[in-house]
Amino acid sequence: MKIQFLWHSFFKIAFGNTNVLVDPFINIPEGEATYRSLIKFPANIDKIKGIDFICVSNEQFDHFDRATVEAFAKRDGATVVAHESVLNELDIPSNLKHAVNVGSRFNLRGVDVSVLGAHYPNSFYPLSFCFSRDAESLFFAGNTALMDSFSDIKCDVAILPIGGNSTMDVVDAVRATKTMKPKFVIPMHYNSFESIGADPKDFSSRIEKSILKTVPIILKPGQSFKTGA
Repeated sequence: MKIQFLWHSFFKIAFGNTNVLVDPFINIPEGEATYRSLIKFPANIDKIKGIDFICVSNEQFDHFDRATVEAFAKRDGATVVAHESVLNELDIPSNLKHAVNVGSRFNLRGVDVSVLGAHYPNSFYPLSFCFSRDAESLFFAGNTALMDSFSDIKCDVAILPIGGNSTMDVVDAVRATKTMKPKFVIPMHYNSFESIGADPKDFSSRIEKSILKTVPIILKPGQSFKTGA
């Protein structure tokens, strides 16, 4: 797997020759005055190429940039995987929409996808996703607080929010990591806005000082990490 952190909760994940986007978000909607971005998005759509499918965890604007999702879907013929309440907002061909619920399991472009729940009261139907291919697996938590069900998740890579404010903060993300025991953990959903400030070095230090064998991977916007490298 090659995992590129674009920013916030937006990642590009390459499983061999299959490219997946999760929670695309580039632009704050016009008229949205509550949030001010503290980080500049490091790329543009033209530099993110060959997308096979897109997974959207919830309908919040910072996880579901409608215009960006539509642009990728129409340009690359990428399938959009999301709850029907999200898909209904998209102006794309129906054959590019793949509606899912918690518990859905399927294979798309050679990648096995399991759809899991998330605990985020501000969202209508929040989701998380587990991907696997070639004996490697990745869990993308989306927007979520700490959940007991994390004990059922076994993965090589976990991508977890650490910014707090209705999602896990650093302490809860460490607890989640101790529960799942992945090989690698990548923090997300922090420092994009003032309301989700967190220190990734604190998160990394807490993992490294524990008895866990998990390796924390801190990525700056635009940086990539490859498993097995």
